[in-house]
Amino acid sequence: MSADGSWEFTIDSPIGKQSLWVDMKAEEGKLVGTCRANGQVIDPDIIDGKIDGDLLSFKVKSHKPVPLKMTLTLTRNGDSMTGKAKPGMFGTFPVTGKRV
Repeated sequence: MSADGSWEFTIDSPIGKQSLWVDMKAEEGKLVGTCRANGQVIDPDIIDGKIDGDLLSFKVKSHKPVPLKMTLTLTRNGDSMTGKAKPGMFGTFPVTGKRV
């Protein structure tokens, strides 16, 4: 089973749980896709997507409430993922994800 498909991620941040929805697929050895988030203005395309087996990473560019690039580093296990999010200089926060 691949990581291709629609995913819902929850980032456990100091300001509460933040949701991120990503439609992704592996394409020519890279991870490509689009994303959206509640209450935030973000670029729809994921940036610098990488995939190596069950290890994935990509960046999301946010404009509001704070302009920054957030890097997500994840490990897939079937229809779930766990990992971390690093939003700019604001530390690292746990992430969980499920296929939707």
